[in-house]
Amino acid sequence: MERGAGALLEAAREVLSYAVEELDRALKLGDVFLYRNAADKAFLALVLAVNALVLARVGVVPRSHGERRRALREMGREDLRALYSDLMKTLHEEALYEGVYQPDEVRYAVGRVERLIGEVEDALRGEA
Repeated sequence: MERGAGALLEAAREVLSYAVEELDRALKLGDVFLYRNAADKAFLALVLAVNALVLARVGVVPRSHGERRRALREMGREDLRALYSDLMKTLHEEALYEGVYQPDEVRYAVGRVERLIGEVEDALRGEA
C-alpha cells in the first residue's frame, strides 16, 4: 500500500472512531450539536478514505467533492461515486448543515463508512 494512502486510511479510521463515540454520547444526551459534529466527523472519514483510494490509483489527492466524484467515475467506480454522494447528503448536508435529526440514517451511514474504509484497505493491500 502506498505510504500516503496508508496514512490517509489510518486518519480515516481514527476520525471515524471519534465520530462513533460522539454519536453514541449525542444520542444518549439528546445533544443535537454533538450529533451534528459526529455526523460531520463521519463524513470526514469518508473523504479521507476516498482520497486514499484516489491517491493510490491516480497519484493525486482530490481537493473538492467534485474532484472526488469525477476521479471515482474515471476510475470506473461509479458505485463508489454514488455511495459518496449519498453519504455526503446524509452526513454533511442533512445532518450537519440542515440539522435533520435521523439517528437511524446516520448510524447506517457511519456503518457504510466503516465498511468502505475496510474495502479500500483490502483493495490497496491487494495491490502491494
